Amino acid sequence: MYKLANIICTTLCALSLSQAVADDIGFIPEHEISLTSPLDTHESMTSFGSGEQSFIQPIGSEFSVPMQETPASFSQPLPAQTLAKKPAIKKISVKPFTGKVKAKKLHMRSEADLDASIVRDLSRGELVTVVGEKGDFWVVEAPSNSKAYVFRSYILDNTVEGNKVNVRLHPTVDSAVLTHLNSGDQVKGSICSTNNKWMEISLPQNVNFYLAKQFVENIGPPEVKGQQEAKRHDAEQTLESAQYLAKVELSKSFPEIDFEKVTHNYELVISDYAEFNDLAQAAKEELSSLQERYIDKRLAYADTKLQADEENSLAARELAHASALLTAVTDKMKLWEPIEESLYLSWCSINESRTLDEYYTDQKLASTAVTGILEPYTAPVKCKPGDFIIRENDLPVAYVYSTQVNLQNLVGKKVTLSGAPRPNNNFAFPAYFVLSAE
Repeated sequence: MYKLANIICTTLCALSLSQAVADDIGFIPEHEISLTSPLDTHESMTSFGSGEQSFIQPIGSEFSVPMQETPASFSQPLPAQTLAKKPAIKKISVKPFTGKVKAKKLHMRSEADLDASIVRDLSRGELVTVVGEKGDFWVVEAPSNSKAYVFRSYILDNTVEGNKVNVRLHPTVDSAVLTHLNSGDQVKGSICSTNNKWMEISLPQNVNFYLAKQFVENIGPPEVKGQQEAKRHDAEQTLESAQYLAKVELSKSFPEIDFEKVTHNYELVISDYAEFNDLAQAAKEELSSLQERYIDKRLAYADTKLQADEENSLAARELAHASALLTAVTDKMKLWEPIEESLYLSWCSINESRTLDEYYTDQKLASTAVTGILEPYTAPVKCKPGDFIIRENDLPVAYVYSTQVNLQNLVGKKVTLSGAPRPNNNFAFPAYFVLSAE
């Protein structure tokens, strides 16, 4: 009991001293600087000294705490099994090589111990640089994108203020300590997005991690990893290029899409970078989705084109029908042929026997546009200047006839006629021979 009471008192004194030092510095979170006691390190204790005062000190601590004098009967050494400590396994340097993960999922740990914190999980095929061994574990370099965390109270203008400041795996005081920084060390980082009391920094170069030996295969010198990383970068760039081209091409109308151009880079990733299974699988999935979208666009275009063709065909038929109606020769139209023939012959006497088509071409050059509602002119008069009359605002505008356009099918409609002037036989309004109608 005396011995137990003595240990408890010593521990309380050590904690009080640590707190006093912490109060002088300011707020220091638990475990963020190595002013520790046996209770928070769980490390073995050694006692030394003689006479009136003896000391008890945790291994690796910076402070020693004096003990109360104890009776001789309680100063006997502890049993050997109590002081026994598991022998430390030394880290041995090896010729660096590139290791390849053989397991489906392999834990990368912060220490060479199955109980150590897991830094991250590696997948089969990932590469690491092995620089040493420790027991059943390979010592490997930290991944290039690894991050660590330091409590912000110890960083001022990117400079460490304090000795043996803990660098942790995660931004919590319960996270594994990876290494220490000392006063004056320079760091670059940013405020942690998940906990603004911490600073996120790049992992110091002296930090290594550990992998179980049995799941790592030696595939060559360290350069192999660099070569593979460069090749993976090329694969990622090729995949990004394929994704960009796919987005651009599929935004176009179907006839403009260059599908072969789109698929080329995806097929390149699948065939030339097959060792990067995650990228090759992503390329396969995206290419399959792309093909489905392309087929959908092709079917939609085919439907639209078919509908447009049908509409165009219908419009063409209607136009042909209307044209046929307009050009159909009626008996009324034939009555005007002698008059037109006499006008043509008079024109030929001046223009040296040119053809009838040339005559009407010349007539078009002198034509006039007449617009209005077309009505039949049925008045029983002699020498009437036309079979139809154009009215605008209920007032007559002109008389018209034709041997080329069937005006009967336009009766009652508002039309624009292209007409060549003709004699009006002294009627009140001008007369025209209709060459075309709209």
